[in-house]
Amino acid sequence: MKIALISVHGDPALQAGGKDSGGMNIYVREVTERLAGEGIDVDVFTRMHDRHEEIEESLINFNIVYVKAGEESLDKLGIFSHLDTFVNEVDKYSKDNNKTYDLIYAHYWLSGVVALKLKKLWLKPVVTSFHTIQEIKQEAFPFNIDNPVRGKEERNVSKGSDAIVVWSDHEKKFIQEKFKINSRNIEVIPPGVDVDIFKPEDKSESRKIINISQDEKVILYVGRLERLKGLDTLLEALSLLDQRDINLLVVGGLYNLQELSRLKKICKDLDLDQNVHFVGSINRKELKHYYNSSDLCVLPSYYESFGLSALEASACGIPVIASKRGGLSSIVLDKKTGYLLQWRCPGPFVDKLEVLLSNRRLRDSMGVAGRNHAMSLSWDNAIGRLIDLFNKLTLR
Repeated sequence: MKIALISVHGDPALQAGGKDSGGMNIYVREVTERLAGEGIDVDVFTRMHDRHEEIEESLINFNIVYVKAGEESLDKLGIFSHLDTFVNEVDKYSKDNNKTYDLIYAHYWLSGVVALKLKKLWLKPVVTSFHTIQEIKQEAFPFNIDNPVRGKEERNVSKGSDAIVVWSDHEKKFIQEKFKINSRNIEVIPPGVDVDIFKPEDKSESRKIINISQDEKVILYVGRLERLKGLDTLLEALSLLDQRDINLLVVGGLYNLQELSRLKKICKDLDLDQNVHFVGSINRKELKHYYNSSDLCVLPSYYESFGLSALEASACGIPVIASKRGGLSSIVLDKKTGYLLQWRCPGPFVDKLEVLLSNRRLRDSMGVAGRNHAMSLSWDNAIGRLIDLFNKLTLR
């Protein structure tokens, strides 16, 4: 089987945590590598960009085709008007290399638009994963700025796709009801986690590796720096704790200078300068040491379609405190592997932070339960189900 995987703005070779680079990039990378391992020929088509210093080339062992479509410095808000160029370049690559694809696999709404145009040219089935849906995101975080055509295009892509892969029942229900899509065309296939990389390791040794004191309590946040992630709520909660020997490590790209400046000002205003450390992006082989050095991980997001960092933390045996939003409910089992908080204000975070930071036995038991739950969300299961879906569509 030959698959054209379309990921217009999500280069799988980019290090996660930077601008417009996060869980989707990791997902595309993992899925492509594992499909290739099953003997499936996958070409990933992504836009040429100017972020070469963020590339993790050593991790890539599959074919990425970089497509020239608009200025390389464009962010995802500026890409829409260049999608026809993207389509033409992908079609040209196919013809020039005498490659005929059996299926088109699209990631994010921009890629879905491209995939439907290629479907008309190639007469091949399309599978789409949105990763986030605009209206769901907007309900959770009304200050989100996005392309005004996105909602209409998501509806069109939903109707034109032969199958839609989602990560949670919540997302399936939304697409089914809002876009009037038959439930049989929507498959819930959650991502997996690499349990060989992300696994419990000795905390003392991990702290030595990344040069953290053995005595302090460590709270970890992993993700992009943007308002949607709700870090200001976590900072306010931290300011209400007795901060002696408590440190917050913020792991994620420092490329959103406006948000970084805002967060640093909050830290200064709350007298947290000595307790909050902005680490920047970390490659995945090093990231495991940050999880294993931590006492707990916090995701105070307004919305997460899945929340990969919560799953990685659980795989390392670290309890997670997270907002009860989107796909996080399928990762964090409330009161078993951590806590899910309904209310997005500092008070509930303060309560759960105090509970976990003061109770090592509870942290340890939640960590064991988290590891067991992560083991059940294996990539083997996810890839097997994806391949079954692809076979069903291509053997019609």
